[in-house]
Amino acid sequence: MTGKESARSAWREALAGITAVSQWGRAAEKLRGLQVYRDASAVFATPGEPLHQARINCLVDGKDLVMPAPSIRAGFFLLPARSVPFKDLSAAVTYKGLEKNGQLLQSRAISELSVGLLLTDSLAVDPEGGRIGDGNGFFDLCCALLNELGGLQQDWTAFTFVPEVQISRHSLPQDAWDIKMGGAITPDGIHFFQHPLQKPQIFWDLLPRDRIKRIDPLWKLYSARRKG
Repeated sequence: MTGKESARSAWREALAGITAVSQWGRAAEKLRGLQVYRDASAVFATPGEPLHQARINCLVDGKDLVMPAPSIRAGFFLLPARSVPFKDLSAAVTYKGLEKNGQLLQSRAISELSVGLLLTDSLAVDPEGGRIGDGNGFFDLCCALLNELGGLQQDWTAFTFVPEVQISRHSLPQDAWDIKMGGAITPDGIHFFQHPLQKPQIFWDLLPRDRIKRIDPLWKLYSARRKG
């Protein structure tokens, strides 16, 4: 078991039996107050429940919303700002809603994005912005793919939604591909973190071939690299 796996197991054990936070709407309102949110024309967000209201707010606030397809298999969907009727917003920002309301993006369309803010939830986050997620590595890979395909702004940043109890006082184990958070937003407040500028990248040598094949944009990049 790696250090990160041990930390993830320890956090899950520590959180067992603790009542889940339900006031994520308050966290979403706090996000609205940040300048980085106000400045963002396009926001990437993962599909977790803590971000549900934040995803709705993005569309209401005139921002393009980018979300991953399930397991990133088909790549990324775009929900253009104000493209969804108000009554359909809650359903539109879920996986089922993406297929009905979103636009599946091809590589060229991704290169025309200008994502300045990325949002995700976490199992835990530390004072340096290091985070532990669910163990699948989807968020970090999404960031790397968006960067590789030209969809990220140069001065992008990432924030995570977590309960206060899941902000670690100690550093969490990190891997080379892990994306540091610029801050953590809880229903009770905002924590800002300082860390060096990052350039997300795909660690091809560490990705199993079968995983590359399962993710369409990743497979296309891999195939293009081999031809080149």
